[in-house]
Amino acid sequence: MPGRSFAASWKALLAALVTAGLFTGLETAEAQGFAERFADGSCYSRVYSADHLAGHPGQKVAHIWFTADPTMRPDDYAIVLKFGFTLRDGRFYQSFAYCRADGSCATEGDGGRIRFTLRGQNLRMSIVDRLMVEGDDFSPDLMQSDDRVFLLYPAPRAECG
Repeated sequence: MPGRSFAASWKALLAALVTAGLFTGLETAEAQGFAERFADGSCYSRVYSADHLAGHPGQKVAHIWFTADPTMRPDDYAIVLKFGFTLRDGRFYQSFAYCRADGSCATEGDGGRIRFTLRGQNLRMSIVDRLMVEGDDFSPDLMQSDDRVFLLYPAPRAECG
């Protein structure tokens, strides 16, 4: 390609391949691992210690968890997750996340979008645009606090709701 550097040509080729969907197999491998993590009713959770919360005063979440909901499986989604979180002040919120095979999820009631990625045996959950959940009232939008990313660990089933 005259007038283009090798790096620019390579980037253009890579962009064209991604657009054409030729690299979806890479996402699928990770995605299959994501859905399989919950196949046996596994629980992924994070409970923050008082010391951790003291060092992160902008963080609102004290405990967060995700598990599969075996009663729900809409055709358009790979998996439905039930999740909940408890704020520092003790308020509890619970909802559902409808997840695609690539780990991207929409929460119930237009509560926002989240995304999961694999981190060894753990899961990294990040908030994409917002995360608000109904309870006795609406939760604060976690995107507006120090709660945008959570590293979740395999946990005993009792920690998940």
